[in-house]
Amino acid sequence: MSWIRCTGLGLIAALYVLAGRWGLHRLSSADSEPNPFLELRLWIVMGGVVLAAVGLAHGAHRAARPGETRLDPRLSIALLGFFGYLCTSAFWAPDAGLALWKVYDLALVLVMTVGFGLAAIRLPAARVLDAFWAVVVVATGVLALTGMGQLLGGGGGARLAVLGGGPNIFARLMGLLTLGALYFWQRRGQAWLCIPLAATGVLLALLTGSRGGASAIIAGILAFLVVGRVPLRRLVILAAIATAVAGFAVTSSPLGKALNRSMEERFLRLTLQYEGSGSSERKVYLSGREVLYESAYELGLRHPVAGAGLAAFPALGLGVYPHNLFLEVFCEGGALGLAFLGWVFLAFLLAALRGRGLDGATTGAAVLLLIGSQSSGELYDSRSLFLLLMMASCTSAAVLRSASGTQPHGGSAQAPAAARLSPAVHPAAHGTT
Repeated sequence: MSWIRCTGLGLIAALYVLAGRWGLHRLSSADSEPNPFLELRLWIVMGGVVLAAVGLAHGAHRAARPGETRLDPRLSIALLGFFGYLCTSAFWAPDAGLALWKVYDLALVLVMTVGFGLAAIRLPAARVLDAFWAVVVVATGVLALTGMGQLLGGGGGARLAVLGGGPNIFARLMGLLTLGALYFWQRRGQAWLCIPLAATGVLLALLTGSRGGASAIIAGILAFLVVGRVPLRRLVILAAIATAVAGFAVTSSPLGKALNRSMEERFLRLTLQYEGSGSSERKVYLSGREVLYESAYELGLRHPVAGAGLAAFPALGLGVYPHNLFLEVFCEGGALGLAFLGWVFLAFLLAALRGRGLDGATTGAAVLLLIGSQSSGELYDSRSLFLLLMMASCTSAAVLRSASGTQPHGGSAQAPAAARLSPAVHPAAHGTT
């Protein structure tokens, strides 16, 4: 039964991260009106609610055992406060219709995030993570093959993207591919397979030309190395194989020319040598985001305490969204909204400081999405950030409890020792490098 629950929860969580707002109505026409009942995200979240009810039933049926996930009450309360406040801000929003749609978005994020914590109750932490990352790696691997086929077939545009999504979204997905491959490398070994796959994810992200995505991937990998406490020997192997793969891709593969062109255009000229129109002054090209940032900041200053209300940014004709998580919360929720968001991150940090049980790849993915949300997407596009915070916190609690030496149900003193040596606590024990 636990295997079925773990697989189902991992599948639902991964689909929730990957599906976005895609719905069956798009099959008839790209410009068709959105229908919430035809969107996959609604039914994915409903599946999460069913598993949450099962998790609550298991939680009431028996006590927790070492190595099983536990709901983080601090983080759950912080999430309820943050999303609850933002939904409340719909009462003073300038456009009730737009605000109502955004309330629907945020309600799905809240239900899925807290529901994941409830659904994971009494499940083996390692199996939950394995199931989630397995689906993510397979799905993003298929997208990577699609992107490479599109590029090599000459069907790609100036920037790499697939299935109608933007380059920034594709870069974020390739970042998840990279961290998923690193997750299995750390847990299972097989460097010959996992490290080249991770390097491929980084290279494809660079081919999108997304500078925010590239920065986010670098931050995510660094977080993985630090939180996962990767030993120096394995770090050297990681660097050597990744360098070899990158060198081959640049010098000998058909992707080399496109990669060099992307680096020269997006990362060198537009970042270091860009000259604005009508001016010889060199500056960084931000794709017009500086205008959105300024508009969001000024709107927030006009309503500094409670914000202008949910969905006020598009309602006032300032743009679709500010492309920055903190500015979006500030302009629509004010300083109170930022305080509630800070409460969420503080609750996660408190969970992290309780010990060293955080999974490196899951935490790295959260860092990747946090950095990426500063230059791309809106609040719903940051849904994976909150889910990964909950996932990392729940599985961390399981690992810490396993290593604490507790003896539930009159267990012997040898049980905690075995738990400390289990793969959930020492991922590298699964296999060799």
